[in-house]
Amino acid sequence: MTSKMFDFQRLTAALALAAMAGCASAPRAESAPRPAAVEGRLVLMGTTDLHGWILPYDYYTGQRTDNGLAALVPLIDSVRAANPERTVLVESGDLLQGNPIDFVFRRLAEGEEHPLVRAMNLVGYDAAAIGNHEFNYGIEHLDRAAAGARFPFLSANVFRAGTPEHAYRPYTMVERTVGGRTVRIGITAVTPPGVLIWDRDNVQGRLDFRDIVHSVRPVVAEMRARGADLVMVAAHSGLEGSSYDTAATGVPTENAAAAMAREVPGIDVIFMGHTHREVADTTISGVLVQQAKNWGTSLAVAELDLRWDGAWSVAGKRGRILRPAPGSTSPRVEAAVADAHRRTLEYVAQVIGTSTEVWTSELARTRDTPILDLINEVQTRATGAELSAASAFSLTSRIPQGPVTVADVAGLYIYDNTLKAVRISGAQLRAYLEKSAEYYLPCPASACETLTNPAVPGYNYDVVSGVEYTLDLTRPVGQRLTRLERNGRAVADADSFTVALNNYRASGSGGFSMLIGAPVVYDRGEGIRELLIEDIRRRGTLRPADVFRQNWRIVPAALAERAAAEQRPRTP
Repeated sequence: MTSKMFDFQRLTAALALAAMAGCASAPRAESAPRPAAVEGRLVLMGTTDLHGWILPYDYYTGQRTDNGLAALVPLIDSVRAANPERTVLVESGDLLQGNPIDFVFRRLAEGEEHPLVRAMNLVGYDAAAIGNHEFNYGIEHLDRAAAGARFPFLSANVFRAGTPEHAYRPYTMVERTVGGRTVRIGITAVTPPGVLIWDRDNVQGRLDFRDIVHSVRPVVAEMRARGADLVMVAAHSGLEGSSYDTAATGVPTENAAAAMAREVPGIDVIFMGHTHREVADTTISGVLVQQAKNWGTSLAVAELDLRWDGAWSVAGKRGRILRPAPGSTSPRVEAAVADAHRRTLEYVAQVIGTSTEVWTSELARTRDTPILDLINEVQTRATGAELSAASAFSLTSRIPQGPVTVADVAGLYIYDNTLKAVRISGAQLRAYLEKSAEYYLPCPASACETLTNPAVPGYNYDVVSGVEYTLDLTRPVGQRLTRLERNGRAVADADSFTVALNNYRASGSGGFSMLIGAPVVYDRGEGIRELLIEDIRRRGTLRPADVFRQNWRIVPAALAERAAAEQRPRTP
């Protein structure tokens, strides 16, 4: 072996050793210490459709109840105590109408605080969806109520008319701490596009109510881009379907929670509202969907198991429904709204007349009753229309024998509808009554298990005065009207009538598309409840015989009796 070869071998060995030493001492990225994984739980809570139910008190009956925001507060406090700094609370809309306290505070002075908003501030809400009933008293009323809130009123699909500008905040971001690390939660909300129909006079030309899914998609994407680790939607919208004809009206779908879950990436939880139903724990395309019961009857709770391993992920989620214990309330909420409660009690306690008998709505959807004839009589008198239409909003309404108060009338006419009159043809009238009869399921040869259609709300069963008609429930849907006469003469398709009805129905809402575009012949913006109150004051004494005119019936009589038995235990 030559010296040159030896030197080369030694050099090669030295270089190899140096390389090995260099590799051993050089830091490697994959060996850097990783942050410790964190696991924890985030709890989201939702209420919906409070409709002014602050206290567990029914202003119609004068009785304490087990529902209302104050009744839910002990549950909310308990969840928060068990999960400190790890809870979020939202409301899915319909706050400012539906209860006498809302009516008393329907005209807020500049800077005046709405009592429900005051209570929600006290409870510590993080956000609220704008529901359709928020527009019942006008945009300015909503704006004044929202101005007093220490939480945002949200809607991703309401825009200033004809512009790309959101009319209200489309979303908000809140932060919570889980396992010592910050979690950013994006919250958005949606409003039923049907406001364009139901409250057209209050919003037309000022606001656009656009497709829910198309509007929410970019908002969710923006929240994620801004660092939202989780996204929740307070949706004043049910799972799917519409109460109006979307094709005939051109108004987007009313209920779109299922479509949002399927079609909008990035949503974790949807708290629904609007339909007054209760959904405990449903998953659609990986999205947890829940709904609390209306009027503060229950609290929806979503528990999310989170894991942080460089970024937050949801390891699991589940929903449950909590209901307040009987007699539950919040002394601090009661104290905060004591003056508003007193003012409302004074309003509903006003005696406006006396009645010779008890009037009840219990059978108003199966036979002609004086209590609906009273509404139709008042509507006809005010408008001068030939016909009038009304429905029983509840089957538990009653006017007592003896003194009659505002509370009794408010219990009969619970919605803040205004009165209109439109002109329709005989053909439209026939279609109207056939649509109303869809409240009943087909019962050929009187052989059916159920008569009352659970998919049709009771307030969509209208009865019409001024004509005589018969509905045969053994006949196919759309062919139930076997007699339709006015003053003893059969109504022809080409006949023309004026009909008094509320603004909701006059717009074609409830699927009554035959009324869409009917010429309006009377509209002074008068509240129907207030017209009833003034009429009773004028009469002084209420007698059923003064207003009752039997002009419609259901046949066979046995099916009418069966339907009455079915409906008797049903809630409104």
